[in-house]
Amino acid sequence: MIEFLSLYKNVDNPTFVMVLFTFLLSFILSSMVAFTYQKTTHISIRSLNYIQSLVLAAVVATMIMQAIGDNVAVGLGMIGALTIIQFRTTFRDPRDIIFMFACLGIGIACGVYGFYIAVLGAFFFCVIAILMRFSPFHRGSHVVWELRVKAGMDAFDEKFYAILETYTKRYDLDQMWIETDKTTGVRMREIELKIILKDDDSYNRLMEELEKSGIQTRKWSRQGEAQNENF
Repeated sequence: MIEFLSLYKNVDNPTFVMVLFTFLLSFILSSMVAFTYQKTTHISIRSLNYIQSLVLAAVVATMIMQAIGDNVAVGLGMIGALTIIQFRTTFRDPRDIIFMFACLGIGIACGVYGFYIAVLGAFFFCVIAILMRFSPFHRGSHVVWELRVKAGMDAFDEKFYAILETYTKRYDLDQMWIETDKTTGVRMREIELKIILKDDDSYNRLMEELEKSGIQTRKWSRQGEAQNENF
């Protein structure tokens, strides 16, 4: 394997076979990273498109680096052309950003014929990601829900947080808004939380307790899903 990779390193005029091998290696290694992501991450509807983008991003990065080569002028022109495209996709999970960078790094390494770096980097990245799956830092296979609620300023007291403690394994405050109701003139507070339920039956009991406390549920959805359930 080492001798084979040595044949395709620092070649000024790449042949068709070499270019084909470069793209195939980029595709295989990025697929390995995408497979690792799929096995170590809770998959939602949005994640399916993200997994495809991991593989495609590596192939695109390989194509760009192959096109630039050692030509500085072409590289500057490519930078100018790529600035026209504005990427507005927001990554809510920092872990997703790291996986995207990993695939882009694989594509770049393959594009500049750094095959040793691409192979070893992808291998160690996947191994470490799998080991992290069994570490205390992993949240497991639990579904993370996004809950947005709205009520008066005094509604979010100790009783509200006691309800969350009863029916959730964990909750984190994400965002908070304060506004004045145009009809009544009463100041209202709206907060968004990330929560993990204790079990499937906790959802109905949580909604009932919030309703009894006079707290209105504005949104309930899986984290990262495009469609939300608004109330």
